[in-house]
Amino acid sequence: MKSIIYLYLILLLIGCSSNTDATENLPDSISSNNYETYSYQGFTLEEIRKFNERLQNKESWFGEGKELNRYAHLHFSELFNHGLIKRSGEIRTLPEAPRKDISSFISITYSELGELPLNKYLQKVGVDGLIVLHKGQIVFESYPRMFKDDFHIWYSVSKIFVSTAIAILEDQNKLDVQQPIDFYFDELKNSGWQGVPVIDILAMSSGIDCPEIFSGPDAACFTRIGEAYGWPPSENALKNPLVALATLESKDTSGKTFEYTSINTIVLTMLVEKVSGVIFTDFIEKEIWQKMGAENYGLMLKTSYGRDATMLGISTTLRDLARFGLLFVPSGRTENDPVISDAYLEKIQTKMNKKLQTQSWFSEELKYNGYQWDEIYEDGDFYKNGLSGQGLYISPSRDLVIAFFGTYNSDLEWNELPYISRQLARSGLFDE
Repeated sequence: MKSIIYLYLILLLIGCSSNTDATENLPDSISSNNYETYSYQGFTLEEIRKFNERLQNKESWFGEGKELNRYAHLHFSELFNHGLIKRSGEIRTLPEAPRKDISSFISITYSELGELPLNKYLQKVGVDGLIVLHKGQIVFESYPRMFKDDFHIWYSVSKIFVSTAIAILEDQNKLDVQQPIDFYFDELKNSGWQGVPVIDILAMSSGIDCPEIFSGPDAACFTRIGEAYGWPPSENALKNPLVALATLESKDTSGKTFEYTSINTIVLTMLVEKVSGVIFTDFIEKEIWQKMGAENYGLMLKTSYGRDATMLGISTTLRDLARFGLLFVPSGRTENDPVISDAYLEKIQTKMNKKLQTQSWFSEELKYNGYQWDEIYEDGDFYKNGLSGQGLYISPSRDLVIAFFGTYNSDLEWNELPYISRQLARSGLFDE
């Protein structure tokens, strides 16, 4: 069981296999409350009993694909310990202004599905929910395989909460990302982390030799660090994970090569707590969640010793994920006290390390990496990916936010919404 969970964790952030499950045949969408429902009815009592029996017996659900995985995605807080991210203040309203040209937008896929209208594409793939906001209004919203008020795991989309927390501390002049990480942690001196600037850790270019691999001779490092941090919860968890992190060696000069590994996010989470003096959940609750007009609370997955599993573990409604995205675009930013400062937005869009330009995971286009965002494009748009088809796409110049939740199909393939989101953004539908 442990090895399966470890495998599940490692896949959280390994590229996206953008394919679809063409075997699903759902009824045509119907209009209800201005959003697409596809006649979704939820899980039957028999399915719920069967899924819970398997989960309670500690049977593996990773690799099953489709329904069992989707049930787990929507009930993560029943499987593991979670902390509460409390909301406060006035709820940000999201006016509904549905547009048929978005629903009928022809999406180009790499799969055998070819070209399909967006609403038809969503019927045939493992998409649980999709929302498109333009100028603060909901112009398209679809829930093919979840209810609007369901909580869904973000997986690695959670990582951008960490980078945003770092940026907020920068704005407060409490942290300098040009400083090496061992400036803040004496425990990391004389280790592979020594001299590695925080900015390179944010860009997944720390040079640390600990790839997210779970098979073969290279698997031991990530497994050992994961256990030390306490995910999955284990007897090997350390009260101070820096002891284990300090054993890591460098295999390359930092800032030179992009290599996705959640070790970087773990270090950054501990940095937020060290500088702020509070646990990570409390920091984002005060500095982000209670300022963005969330409609519901959020849930944060907890590791051993009550640490926050920021590398994979936030669950919220889809609309609240979209509200977080609004903090990066004009309609969601206040002039006097924006949560996302002009300085942070500029750092994402224009201050990225030019050496880290690589090919997009989803197309032939080139992109950059920075501040834990997976894809930063030349036109200023940026995107964050999550295991099994989660995503958040931001286009500040178009005042556009696209957010979605997904589930593996039966072949463990993901949806192509990252690629389709980029198509939508560049389609002209949202240009002035």
